[in-house]
Amino acid sequence: MTGRIAAEVASEVAAQVAAEVAAQVPASLAAYRDGVAAGPGGPGALPLGALRDADVFDATLAAFGAGFGATFRNADPRVRVSYWSQYYLAALATPALTALVRLGRPLPLAFDALSLELDAAGRPCRFRLPAEGAGCAACPPPGLSGLVEAHLRPFVELCHARCGIAPRVLWGNAAVILDHVARELGTPLGEGEGNGAGAALACPATCPAGRASACDDVAACLGWRTGPGCVRSPLAQALSPAASGCRRRRVCCLRHRLPGVPSCGALCPVACAAQR
Repeated sequence: MTGRIAAEVASEVAAQVAAEVAAQVPASLAAYRDGVAAGPGGPGALPLGALRDADVFDATLAAFGAGFGATFRNADPRVRVSYWSQYYLAALATPALTALVRLGRPLPLAFDALSLELDAAGRPCRFRLPAEGAGCAACPPPGLSGLVEAHLRPFVELCHARCGIAPRVLWGNAAVILDHVARELGTPLGEGEGNGAGAALACPATCPAGRASACDDVAACLGWRTGPGCVRSPLAQALSPAASGCRRRRVCCLRHRLPGVPSCGALCPVACAAQR
């Protein structure tokens, strides 16, 4: 009985954490406001560790590609995985960075501790938090660097193992998405959301120490500030400044090889090179 009560309490705490994060997501990122939820989820929830099984990985990719038709099914697996990863990373980045930047706390997002839910179109839409990790005893260290090591690196390695996609392509996908989400979160909720200024992550003097530390680490990992964290970060190394002031990919995400899929626009290094 005691164990069951403890599990119920842990589940309630995880649900409260997810609700607190959702309440802090700005309207511009509302598509992934519910990107984390408590508990194991329904029968369709997939433990992320299961993706190491080639059959499971291929079935997950097939569910994603069903709505795109034969063109997607016949495309190079590396192209398909890159495009799929952009949905996966968007669902992950919004709650992860919201918790860090707005609440100053990491979520328990270690890769093998989570399950993934898909929407009706087979797209990644929600990660299920482990109830036992809700108290953050097993959380990665505060800041984006913890997410890099606990989740992103295993994810990149898995995708590379499954289809041979170059890790730098996936780090570029992650960097562009995290950079965008962090900029949308750069100002306090309701005060000019999405001003695009990375400097907005500089916390005021009254900011709690945990949140200030998390914001500093996010800025360093994304290359907004120089320092050892920037030099070591695969995210910072994946982006380069553009004349427009935005951060551009260093490596193409390959989506231009999928007919009907919109271009990255100003973020695309291929389009930029063609204009020179």
